[in-house]
This record gives sequence, structure tokens and C-alpha cells, in this order.
Amino acid sequence: MVWDIGFQDKIVYLVVGSAAVYLSFPLVSSIKSLFSKTQRTETSFGCYEAACSACEVKIDKNQKALSKRKH
Repeated sequence: MVWDIGFQDKIVYLVVGSAAVYLSFPLVSSIKSLFSKTQRTETSFGCYEAACSACEVKIDKNQKALSKRKH
């Protein structure tokens, strides 16, 4: 099966063009995020924040910081 050069060129242009469109969306999104205003409000996670604020951290005074166990 032999295709003429013009038809082969159209296939190549179609493949390259679709790849360029596919790759342009993440590029546009990252450029948009660079130049957009940063969000000043924090996201609330509802019950998870309440559960974490109720936790109490206890530090063992006998254990050295950054100590390593030997096996």
C-alpha cells in the first residue's frame, strides 16, 4: 500500500498537532498558577481538625532526641 506524500504529511501534522494540544494544557495550567494570586484562606477539613486539636503530645524525657536503635 503506497500513500502519496501529501497524505503522509497530513497524518504527521495531525499526530504532532494533537500531541501539542495534549501537552499545552499542563503548561498553561502551570503558567496560570505562577502568575495568579495566592489563596490566603486555609481549607477547613471539618472533623479532622477537631480531632487533631484534641490530641496531646507527650514527650518522653528519658529518650534522647535522634537516638538510633542497634539491632
